[in-house]
Amino acid sequence: MDASIIIPAYNRRDRLQGTLQALEVLDFPRGAFEVILVDDGSMDGTSQVFGQRRYSFRFRCLRHDVNRGRSAARNSGVREARGRIVIFLDDDMKAVPKLLQEHMKHHRDGRRTVVLGNIRRAAEVPATALIRYLDSRGVQKLAAGEPIPFRYFSAGNVSMEREFLIQTGLFDERFRSFGGEDLELGYRLAQNSARFVFSPGALAYRFDYRNIPATCRAMEVFGRDSLPVLLQIHPGLGEMFRLHRLGSAGRRHEEKPFRMRSSLLLALFWPLWGTVARRVARVLNRLWAPAALFDYLILFHIIKGYRCYLRDRSSPAAGYGRGGESGRNETSGGRDPSSPEEESASS
Repeated sequence: MDASIIIPAYNRRDRLQGTLQALEVLDFPRGAFEVILVDDGSMDGTSQVFGQRRYSFRFRCLRHDVNRGRSAARNSGVREARGRIVIFLDDDMKAVPKLLQEHMKHHRDGRRTVVLGNIRRAAEVPATALIRYLDSRGVQKLAAGEPIPFRYFSAGNVSMEREFLIQTGLFDERFRSFGGEDLELGYRLAQNSARFVFSPGALAYRFDYRNIPATCRAMEVFGRDSLPVLLQIHPGLGEMFRLHRLGSAGRRHEEKPFRMRSSLLLALFWPLWGTVARRVARVLNRLWAPAALFDYLILFHIIKGYRCYLRDRSSPAAGYGRGGESGRNETSGGRDPSSPEEESASS
């Protein structure tokens, strides 16, 4: 079999209907690919609804009895996959008919190729300043043919040889909360001589985006729960998040553990500025806002979450992050199911 499309899902029954229907019209021989849906402990009847359905392609539905996280869900799909190439899609995406064909044409030249697909907002999603910013990040910033850094690896619409992924070590299942698992795997893939390729034609439309308050909460969760796990595995990656400028923050026995190295840095991350930046971004969101504003908001809340981890790490419950205990795992990468009701996406 040529390819296995793996979709991790958590409480996204309504969105999955459109995701799977889009795969019905893929421009690819039906016997040459399979779709594996991994229900990661959903409580909305995902397995009951989709497990018995019949599709024109080969389809299997796996289920975790408890929510184990995106890494574990994707890994379960990889272990069961029969295709030479594995392709990961999120459960809030709709693939264009040529998506699989576009991914596969890049896998003729070598087993270490990693293809990053194109992710764009669906037409139904309002084009706010935040969403335009999110759509312009990562590989979208690069010119055609420009080398792709490992940090732009994202597991939402990506493909590689199954055996190469297994050789590299699969997704790290210590990541139980939001974020970090794709960055960590991207780093290991690069260390294993992966060749990253961007395929604009391998297009999938995303329907769910966080609004500004939810984005800020997600970045704090990443900084508090997932970033410590990432730094435990690869300490050098802290420079990507400016953590090398946090002075004595990493010293357990320092009398003042949160003193930063410069008054300028302290001023930039003073809590008042985070509040001001959020309010400014929400006012400008319907019109236009500079990318630097959202860059700052994201880094501010990552640092805020990480400092919370540093402050609490002496607590027995803190460990290397609380993803396993928090219950706030976001398998889909979209809305946090345990958050209070959020404002509309246009916020």
